[in-house]
Amino acid sequence: MSKFKDRDFVCKHMMLRKQDLVKAIHDKQLKTVDDVQDETGAATICGACYDDVEEILHEELEKERKLKLLRG
Repeated sequence: MSKFKDRDFVCKHMMLRKQDLVKAIHDKQLKTVDDVQDETGAATICGACYDDVEEILHEELEKERKLKLLRG
């Protein structure tokens, strides 16, 4: 479980909140951290939030996987 709440800033350099990253992941069907970086700019300046971005991405991909399994 991510330590971030939806309105918490994950990438302070790009002023991106968790909810911004989650929206981009789902809207653009992002699958890798590189995809998230290319789309949002997160973790591209100092890299301090790279692990957090990766964690959020994996959480969201796992949620999608579970939803697909439930839907059959």
